[in-house]
Amino acid sequence: MKLPDYLTPKQHNEINQAIKKKTPILITGRQGPTGKTALKNLLKKEGVVVFEQHDCLIIELNEILP
Repeated sequence: MKLPDYLTPKQHNEINQAIKKKTPILITGRQGPTGKTALKNLLKKEGVVVFEQHDCLIIELNEILP
């Protein structure tokens, strides 16, 4: 799969490793046209489990359990 040129070599590698391991991918970043949705759609089209942060419910747990 040809990944977008706006991704860094490190991001290319991380995405390829996640795909090989079948690890879901969460795309985050500042609001605005940064390519998040385009990347999500490209990966989804290839069968990758991928989400943008705004698609997810985030639960934060900080209290130490007894």
